[in-house]
Amino acid sequence: MLDNETKDRYLQEVVIPNFMVLVKQRVYSVIFDYKFEMIICTNLSAESIGRRDWQDVANISFKDHANEERARGFFKEHYTAEKAIFIHQYARKIFELQNVVFEHKRVVSFVDLLPYDGHFKSYLVTYVPIFHPSGEVVALQSFAVPSRFFSHQDFLLEMLDDKKADFCSTVDELTTREQEIMFLLANGISQDQMAQILNTSRSTIANIIAKQLCNKFGIAGSNTKLLAKIALQCDYHQKIPHTLCRPYIIVLDEDLAINL
Repeated sequence: MLDNETKDRYLQEVVIPNFMVLVKQRVYSVIFDYKFEMIICTNLSAESIGRRDWQDVANISFKDHANEERARGFFKEHYTAEKAIFIHQYARKIFELQNVVFEHKRVVSFVDLLPYDGHFKSYLVTYVPIFHPSGEVVALQSFAVPSRFFSHQDFLLEMLDDKKADFCSTVDELTTREQEIMFLLANGISQDQMAQILNTSRSTIANIIAKQLCNKFGIAGSNTKLLAKIALQCDYHQKIPHTLCRPYIIVLDEDLAINL
């Protein structure tokens, strides 16, 4: 096992110099060292977290994910008493994914969802291990590209009848959890992904759809596809429940999603 001095020397003499060509490029990329701290990033990445440039990101880390002062400094006005617990859960999951890269020497991909002004910004993020010639992982590099996780609702709407379903305004009032599921259904989110977002099991989601929502919307049995169409017709894709206005990590590796 390499000592810290050897790791630091390799980072300073090889990894950071090789990264410098990316600093001014319009890409999102960050390098975290073996201590889980940012050591360099592109200027675009620095700006996205409220920093001036890459030289202003030293020691930022998700390892201390329970630290309120760090979280407040990172999320600023978005860090509120109501959202604090979810922000810390979000930071913890990022740290856990980074730890997987170091411990298992594997590439990890996930969707990073961040709410802004009633809309979600989403990024497809990939963590790639950086190896020392000895074979030990000494850092990881993240690559992020903006993506439309809720990408196809506009296309689907064009396929629906212009006339809204008559029962959209008369259906029995939905519970908060039912509103969350209708919003996610309308945006094409799978039940497995819903389970991650809502921090519950897939079977719980399936039961709510089958035994509560389908019944309220007059659907015989359980028909998720038809319920999703109705959710679009009733404009649930535009109705983000306030309970969902918080950051999320959607792990794309199924085995990791189950174990984290």
